[in-house]
This record gives sequence, C-alpha cells and structure tokens, in this order.
Amino acid sequence: MMHVRPLAVATLLLCSAALAGPRAPEQRISLDVKGADLHDLIRLFSQVGRVNFIVDDDVAGKVTLSLRNVRWQDALEAVLGSRGLGMEKKGSIVRVAHLRRLSDEAAERVRLQKLKRDAAPLVTHVIPVNYARASDLAPQVKATLSERGTVSVDERTNSLIVRDAEP
Repeated sequence: MMHVRPLAVATLLLCSAALAGPRAPEQRISLDVKGADLHDLIRLFSQVGRVNFIVDDDVAGKVTLSLRNVRWQDALEAVLGSRGLGMEKKGSIVRVAHLRRLSDEAAERVRLQKLKRDAAPLVTHVIPVNYARASDLAPQVKATLSERGTVSVDERTNSLIVRDAEP
C-alpha cells in the first residue's frame, strides 16, 4: 500500500472535486491517509462539504483511514466516532467537540430551560368550546400543560379556563 502525505491527498481530492463542478449534498469521496492530523481532516471535510466548522481546543490527535467512495458526511462521522467526538449543528455552523462535553452542555441547556419555564409568570386563557362539552375536553387539555398548569371548566359558559406559563 502506498502512503501519501495527508496534505497531498487533500489537495488532489479538492482539485478533482473542483473539476467535477458544483458539489451535491451526496458527494462521495475516497481518502487514504496515514497519521493525518484531525484538524486537517476536519478542514478537508469543511471544504468538500462547504460547511463551516468550529473545533474545540481539546480536540486533537492523528487518524489513519482508507475509505473508498463514501459520502463525505459518513466519513466525517466515522472519523469523529473513532476519536470519541461528536458534532452539533447550530444554523450554518457545525461544532466538533468531545461527546461528553456535548452531552453535558445539552443537559445544562435542558436544565436552564426548565428553570426559565418555572420562573415564567402564569397566564390565564378562557377558551370557549363549541360542539362539545368543556368538561369532556378538560382531561386532554390537562395532559398538554406543564407541571404548573391548571385547567378548570366553567359549565355556565361551556369554557375552559387554562392557566399556565407561555410556551
């Protein structure tokens, strides 16, 4: 097996991709590298897929791989998975970090959303009901409310009185 410097492979790959015309989302690539720097490979995927990447500072290492005619997205996922890394997309930017860090940040976002929802003021809505009895609908409405939400029925006007935080 012939070993080629990663930069040469990247240059050849990008030149051949440029000659092929506009990149399709399902573009396939072939890579054969030994000891390629992880940051260089991510930059290669960024150029091939025309995607913006941010790579955390603690992401480092070398990768050896031999891939033939695979989607560039599959190649990226395989490389990241082999190093315990993951990616998170926000808008047009993809962030690469260790899976544990991404998981911890996601859990923290959920915790902050819950705190925000718990601190939100409660709002009351009176919902008139036609063609049904409000008392029949109350259990279904209750199932959609937050922990702080309540629903009551005004039998006289056939209305639901819903009190909950705004979503």
